[in-house]
Amino acid sequence: MKETTSEARLTPSGITKRVSYPVHALLLIGVSWSFFALVALVLSLFMLPIVPLAPVFVMIMVAMGGLLSSIHEYARSVATPARATRLRSRIDGQVPQVPRRAEEAC
Repeated sequence: MKETTSEARLTPSGITKRVSYPVHALLLIGVSWSFFALVALVLSLFMLPIVPLAPVFVMIMVAMGGLLSSIHEYARSVATPARATRLRSRIDGQVPQVPRRAEEAC
C-alpha cells in the first residue's frame, strides 16, 4: 500500500518523530472534513435563520467535531514511523578508485 510522509510529531519525551500516514487514512480525513464543511454550510443556511433551531445546530456541530476527532485519532493509530535516513544509492557503497600518483623520488 502506498504511504505518504507527513509532518513531524512531538512525542511525550519531547523528541520530534516523522511519521507516514497510509493513503486510506488521508483519504478518510479529507472526505470527513469535506462532509463536515458541507453539513455546516447546509445547516447554517436552513437552521440558523430559524432562531429556536440554533441550539440544535450547535449540538450537531459538536457531534461532527467528535467524529472528526475520532478520525484523526484513527489516522494517528495507523501511522508508521518514517525512516530517519534515506537509502543510499548503489555507488555510495563502493570504494572510490583514486588514481595513484606517480612515485616521486625524494
